[in-house]
Amino acid sequence: MSRRFGLQVLFDFDDIAEALRFAAAHGFGVLELNLGNLDFSHGLADARTRRGIRSLAGQLGIRLAAHAIEGPSLFVPDRAVMRDTVRTLKRLLDRAESAGIENVVMHLGFEMFYACRDRGHHPHEHYPEFYEQLLGDALANLKSHAAGRARLCIENVGGFRFGFVHRLLDRLLGGNLGLCYDVGHNAILAPAARRTEASLYARHRGQVFHSHLHDNHGRQDEHLVPGQGTANLRSYLRFLLTTPALLVLEVRPKEAALAGREHLLPMLQGRRGG
Repeated sequence: MSRRFGLQVLFDFDDIAEALRFAAAHGFGVLELNLGNLDFSHGLADARTRRGIRSLAGQLGIRLAAHAIEGPSLFVPDRAVMRDTVRTLKRLLDRAESAGIENVVMHLGFEMFYACRDRGHHPHEHYPEFYEQLLGDALANLKSHAAGRARLCIENVGGFRFGFVHRLLDRLLGGNLGLCYDVGHNAILAPAARRTEASLYARHRGQVFHSHLHDNHGRQDEHLVPGQGTANLRSYLRFLLTTPALLVLEVRPKEAALAGREHLLPMLQGRRGG
């Protein structure tokens, strides 16, 4: 089980090697690098550093993942902007391969929401064919590029929840295009929406390659240490253990991850996993 269980790091370290040694020293088998840390991004940009990361991770027995930068959106109605976003993700997949990174987590991004007198409007509601083709082409392109490289894991946040996105995922998931199940993001949804999202994951359990573990009180995304909120983490873990997902604590700083580890380990004891 320790080979699947790990932590995400963000601002605690300015050196990837130091983060790897921290993970190994505390019994984690997985380290996810959040590329919101510019030092991590710059490290992965250097071929020599990537080779060193791969070597050290292998020596320490640590499986690596990376979280792509947040902010770029695949819902921008401009094909040139979309091409730039896809190109950036492809470059990360190339670097991930040479660094020994197994999973790259990505957000689809957010779509503009326009206030009108009757109600709010998303552009995709007015131009459904354009947006479905735009996103479908981008994901098919990324899926093709991910083959033989890292597994690209789409996280349940932002536009992920639009109905047409679920239809696209039902059609495109497979190979190295999979899912990241952020259980805290699911736990804040209304019951019906929570079940709809959980159903998507159940349909594609073989493509759930990654997960984020954290807690909240069911109202907003708090990224609390497991056990400090009301999310039914035991139920989420039961499901995740039927998938190939890496189990990653997404709580910060590193001391919070250590506290989360102590809360979750009893739930995982006696379970079998790769």
